[in-house]
Amino acid sequence: MNWIDLHTHSTFSDGALTPSELVDLALQRGLQALALTDHDTVAGLPDFLAAATDKPIQLIGGIEISAWHKLGSLHILGYGLNHSDAALGRTLAELQQARHQRNLDILTRLNDLGIEIDYFDLQHQENGQVGRPHIARALVRKGVVNGFQEAFYRYLRRGSAAYVNSARIHALDAIRLISAAGGAPVLAHPAVNDAGLNHLPELLPELRRAGLAGLEIHYPAHNHKQHQQLLRLAAQHRLLVTGGTDFHEPMANGVPLGGNCRSGRTPYACYQELRDFLDLQEQNHTSLANPHPQNLSGEKA
Repeated sequence: MNWIDLHTHSTFSDGALTPSELVDLALQRGLQALALTDHDTVAGLPDFLAAATDKPIQLIGGIEISAWHKLGSLHILGYGLNHSDAALGRTLAELQQARHQRNLDILTRLNDLGIEIDYFDLQHQENGQVGRPHIARALVRKGVVNGFQEAFYRYLRRGSAAYVNSARIHALDAIRLISAAGGAPVLAHPAVNDAGLNHLPELLPELRRAGLAGLEIHYPAHNHKQHQQLLRLAAQHRLLVTGGTDFHEPMANGVPLGGNCRSGRTPYACYQELRDFLDLQEQNHTSLANPHPQNLSGEKA
């Protein structure tokens, strides 16, 4: 079977590989399609989309927007959106400014704890954005902690010594923003913050009315019971099924790009159904923009 990965991150947010390196790794892994979904930024998409020229892989540009809802934190993936959309650009600029201030606040808290880390210690892609993973890597490099997970557990996770809340937009606004930019909004890893899937049945009708198009169901952290329940919910609400590994960097004991037999994989059919949805959406948009077709004489029909 052909496999894909529709949830990855690059150096333009908190990943360790550049967009072109991600594409090269996907080709090495034999993937047939790949999406880049950096956190709250589309800055890496031009490089990403250009990296597959004359290469045997299908690429789709995307984003992962961190959002909030009264029922909890939500992440909204957006696929195939116009990354030059003006409204999208304005909102992302505001989110990135808030993220920058959050990073400064985290560094201040670390310094208050006697851990001296300067903003210049945070290695990141030029024009990319900095997040907690960059701070975690700096903590490892300076010998404060032994590993990435320890950095989060001791200093960067919610409730830990240096944690600072992040600024987010409402989930409904994130869905509408992606839709208005011509993209397909998909709820990322639904069972991560709702392990029993107790809130999702109540939440989905509201998200669906706002324009939600799909659920990320093929995901390494979803167990079999969650996977099956999510498939039933997707069918009930007529939602696309997508999937991905949430890949950030190659790790010896981590989930590889595209997944494996142990973590689960995402079949190519998910990409094809997403592509069909986006093509239909574009056709509908074109029809609305040109409501009066012309006959061969150039007159309105």
